Amino acid sequence: MEQQNKTVLLAAPISSRDWVLPYYLDSIYSLDYPKHLLSIYWLLNNSIDQSKKLLQQFKSQHQNEYKQIIIEEKNNPKIPKDERVTQTRHAVYPWLAHLRNMILQKTISLNVDFLYSSDCDIILKADSLKRLLAHNTPIVSNLLYNGYLFSGIDTAWKFPNILKETSPRQYQHIANYRIKNPDKNPIGTLLQVEFTGASILISKEVCKVAKYDTNLQFGEDEVFSYSARQAGYKLYCDISSYQQHIMSPEILQLYLDGKL
Repeated sequence: MEQQNKTVLLAAPISSRDWVLPYYLDSIYSLDYPKHLLSIYWLLNNSIDQSKKLLQQFKSQHQNEYKQIIIEEKNNPKIPKDERVTQTRHAVYPWLAHLRNMILQKTISLNVDFLYSSDCDIILKADSLKRLLAHNTPIVSNLLYNGYLFSGIDTAWKFPNILKETSPRQYQHIANYRIKNPDKNPIGTLLQVEFTGASILISKEVCKVAKYDTNLQFGEDEVFSYSARQAGYKLYCDISSYQQHIMSPEILQLYLDGKL
């Protein structure tokens, strides 16, 4: 089957992100891929803002263009608001793992070829899905920088969403000249890694054998990456396929001002 004929599920858990959803939705709609091959699955959870309204508006306007658009609500009053600090993240990790496993199961039940799992605060470039599919590999991620909240704009690149294993289940961010300048490296832009996530293309076969769970140090993506490797799969990142991670309203303004 040609890569441009693959069926894909676009999916994300969403909780109180109305400040960034319009930009995320625009990027989803702008993906350069046949919409009739795309299904969308949003797991709305614990939202207290206008996120539900925005998702429903998108579905109402565009549902005839896509294979299907599914919005499910899954609320848990015991889960605190995710403030991206250690205390709340430790409480949120098991919940996120549960939601992401629901997305894996939806991928299997819908019998699509791939899951394109990308968080709702990530602005996807139009060619991102085609680029990942073109590698014809079961697991491949986009490159993100996740350090804006912790290190500032100038050093955020030192915290990408790709890590190497330094000892069993211990990791270090892969941050070097090649990551900063992927197109200048003659050995190509597909990099094998041991740990990745947040914006990732996953085959249906991997969804059947890999699972998310809680890792209080590294988060639920580490468990997924580890379980996929244990099942015999290799993980890759296309380091030239950089997508913008909008981690707060302040970062969104910097992005809109062209400062990122």
